[in-house]
Amino acid sequence: MSISINRYGDVLVGMQHINRVFLLSVNISNPIQLTYVSTNTNGRSLENGKGVAWLNNGNMAAILVSTYSLSYRWLSSQIYFYDMQSNSTSLSMFPNYHQLLPENFSPVFLNIISSSTSLTLMDSSGNLLIFNLTPPGFYPSIRATRSVPFIIFPEHCPLGMYKDQTGINDCMLCPTCTKNSGTATIQCTPCASGAFCPLGSVSEISQSALKTIEQVIAYPKSPDTTIFDEILIQNMFHIGSGRYLLVSPLFWTLIVVGLALLVVIIMGMLKFFIRHHTCAQIRKRIQWIFKKTDLIREGELWVGGLISFSIVVLVSFAYAFSNAYLKQYPIETSTDSYFACDLSIRNAKFQTHLQTLAIPPPETERKMFDLLNEQSLLLNVDFINTFINCDVVSIQALFSNIWSTIRWSNCQNIDSILSLSIPLPHQHISVEITLAQVQTIGALRIGVSGDKHEEDSYKLQELNFYGSFSKNGSVLAQILPVSLTLTKVINETLSMKGEKSNFSGIYIPTYTIDLNNLFISRDQYIRSTSQAIILSIVLSETPYYVKNQQQPIAKQPEIIFHNVLFTV
Repeated sequence: MSISINRYGDVLVGMQHINRVFLLSVNISNPIQLTYVSTNTNGRSLENGKGVAWLNNGNMAAILVSTYSLSYRWLSSQIYFYDMQSNSTSLSMFPNYHQLLPENFSPVFLNIISSSTSLTLMDSSGNLLIFNLTPPGFYPSIRATRSVPFIIFPEHCPLGMYKDQTGINDCMLCPTCTKNSGTATIQCTPCASGAFCPLGSVSEISQSALKTIEQVIAYPKSPDTTIFDEILIQNMFHIGSGRYLLVSPLFWTLIVVGLALLVVIIMGMLKFFIRHHTCAQIRKRIQWIFKKTDLIREGELWVGGLISFSIVVLVSFAYAFSNAYLKQYPIETSTDSYFACDLSIRNAKFQTHLQTLAIPPPETERKMFDLLNEQSLLLNVDFINTFINCDVVSIQALFSNIWSTIRWSNCQNIDSILSLSIPLPHQHISVEITLAQVQTIGALRIGVSGDKHEEDSYKLQELNFYGSFSKNGSVLAQILPVSLTLTKVINETLSMKGEKSNFSGIYIPTYTIDLNNLFISRDQYIRSTSQAIILSIVLSETPYYVKNQQQPIAKQPEIIFHNVLFTV
């Protein structure tokens, strides 16, 4: 059992055999009764409270915790620092990723003892490590020295962290929406509204740096009607309002019918109300003209000539619509269909299938597969909101079962974004990126790019996609497993004139990432002891591919034939 009492009458009682530290209170002027305040339990370890000590005039507590193996062998120890004025919030832990144990100092601690200005730690070999108070903006740093006892010296807080009080504890991560770029180690400064400033930010980053780029959209569905006769009839006899009224064949046909009725009325007036020789001649002349244009009764009725004009207008619209509709293929070269009420109408129907790669592709598709398989890929990685630079970056790739070093083609840290471009030796490969410096990173962005290539009727599309990953209130972890699976997408566009089909191909990505493993909280970060950040990316391919096929609804001979039928 361990006990420590501060000047305010607060009592820390550590009972390591039950893994508990009790906070009690006693009246200094009348110390006859203890009052229970709270309990601290560290479920990660045994012997929580092997040693306890008050620091900072009784405002901070240090608790010694030991870790054991399943066979109850003493493995290591840690010291946790708690702010007792803030609901016993854990401030930091020693040792951690940037406060390492001195050389020859045992990881097993026996006891801690404090004074008004320091904390002394004893290891299992009897070595002493003395923590001195450090002012705001500084943390206790251990220098490489062989002097005994080991004495800690003040060091400026790392970027993205701050310390606002004198104490032995480590610096803390800047809260979300604040930053420390190196000029505000006592208090983090607020970020601009709308900027990307996660936990432990070192700079203000534009939200555009997190942009996700998706190259492939969902393949269109075939229209409800894929029979040209029905499409023609629907568009000939459809009427709407606004722009739809102006492009409606039925509307203009009705206009001509209205004019024909007006002519009939005028002819009736000339016959029954105006009995003049000249008017009679004019009426007969008009009747003779309209008889010549009678397509219905072949010149028998002059009224048939009037109706024939309406039919000519409707048929002309049918021919114009058919000609414009024929050109709405393929969709890649088509524009809005202003000739119809539906701007999205296209002379195309679509099919989408999943095909297994276990079956050899058809001979017509083999060249497209070869182009995709031979495409050189460039892995692009952005570590966002960090000051880590290229000097600490190393990259390995797995060849068979051997890890070998590979190089980047570009590496730079601009505006607190560390960007890497790595040429991949193979499309299916495991890559491990090691950053030999543990500092805060706010977000991760991973993408793949590849050049385009065109050969005959086969077009390999340019590849350039990115996936962005961040989590509010968290910072990037030290071990980063990422799985990136590529799927081939092959688009076949059948020819309008019976020639060879045109093919295009591209890869689409699927990221397999657990954000709960990729990002950690403030409490998890201060407990980290890792000396490097390792990003492991496994690139693989799905055992299937997506086959999209586009073909015209109606070719030219079919359209001509149906227009003749419509006319008849």
